Amino acid sequence: MAIEVFPTANDIGGSGTGRTASEQNMIQSVTPGNPKNTILSGMVPAEGTGLAMAVATGTALIEGYLVRLTAVESFTVTDDATKYVWLQLTGTDAYEVTAAAFIETDNLTEPTAAALVARVVSSSGDIDDVFDDYRREGFGFITGTYTGIGSGTNPLTIDLGLTPSYVRASYDAGDVYALSKVWPGNLAYPTFDSIDSSGLDIETVKDGFRVRGTAGSGTAFNKAGTVYNYIAWF
Repeated sequence: MAIEVFPTANDIGGSGTGRTASEQNMIQSVTPGNPKNTILSGMVPAEGTGLAMAVATGTALIEGYLVRLTAVESFTVTDDATKYVWLQLTGTDAYEVTAAAFIETDNLTEPTAAALVARVVSSSGDIDDVFDDYRREGFGFITGTYTGIGSGTNPLTIDLGLTPSYVRASYDAGDVYALSKVWPGNLAYPTFDSIDSSGLDIETVKDGFRVRGTAGSGTAFNKAGTVYNYIAWF
């Protein structure tokens, strides 16, 4: 397997509580800053041959451990089923991690020490669809700007490369702003039943967010030529 985990009991050693780079000390120093298990980059799932699902190279953060796929990995899923595939660590309860492996579950209830990779639908000895739309992605937050393009495209999609948990956009020195609903990851996206042409809501979508409202409203968030600021949390 081309899966690397850092740190592990095989990498870090020493004696003296709190004084050495032990596995436990390193993980406890990292975990408070990001208590979520998440895909940081890559690990894009795809259909393979038959019931084999291929996962591309990438990086995840699981229980404070950095997990890297340095080569494409293959995992055989159950036939005639909808399954959720996770990358799971072993040994986290004793701070003696030695490996990581793919597992599958019947629902989106998060297993211990695992990050969601994909939702897979299979039938008759073949994979029908592979989705990575519900998984938690990213770490921390990013800021940026986008420029509205007006009535030609409504809504406007802003591509972030990762799916955010929460987004705030503003203009007019921050006096006018719009918010997304909170999406903690590892579940379906929120329902946006209040979104209309006013542009007061931001919609979370795969790898980014959407904004609405083009003209005739002081709260529009896709007016042609208007520059908007945003901050997206993961």
